[in-house]
Amino acid sequence: MELKKVLKIYSLLALLLTGCYTPMDALKGIYKAEMRYPKVVSDYVGEHFPCNPKTDSLIKIDTLYKDIEILCPPSDTSYDTINHVVTKIITRPVKKYISIPSKTITITKYVQDSAKIRSLSLTNSQTQEELKKCSEQKERKSNWILWLIIALFCSLLLNVIQIKK
Repeated sequence: MELKKVLKIYSLLALLLTGCYTPMDALKGIYKAEMRYPKVVSDYVGEHFPCNPKTDSLIKIDTLYKDIEILCPPSDTSYDTINHVVTKIITRPVKKYISIPSKTITITKYVQDSAKIRSLSLTNSQTQEELKKCSEQKERKSNWILWLIIALFCSLLLNVIQIKK
């Protein structure tokens, strides 16, 4: 008889000492495995969470005008009389400014790792499940409160009927 009590106590103590497997325990196990066998951990992570980067790019095109200085060969033609053409050539070049359009293209790329995407999708699905549970609990509680209000109304109605008699 005492042997059964001792076994029960030892089994209860063993259950209490082992505890639950928490996310912190899992993280410690991953760190420990990474320190001792990094190749095994990297192969496992690469197999279960392959790197399929998702890229989003933002392209912005802007048109600016730049002023450019151009040296033009000068020439000056003048007419002296009706039949006689006089041409004067100036040896200095003439500076002219011309505005030309230039395009500036800015490309911004956002790269996300597939492990991060998977982690966020798992978190999202867990949150959706919790939301569903909470809405069910809310509906059950609201039904319960509704029945309490109906019972209160009935008891008040019966009390009013008894008072009138």
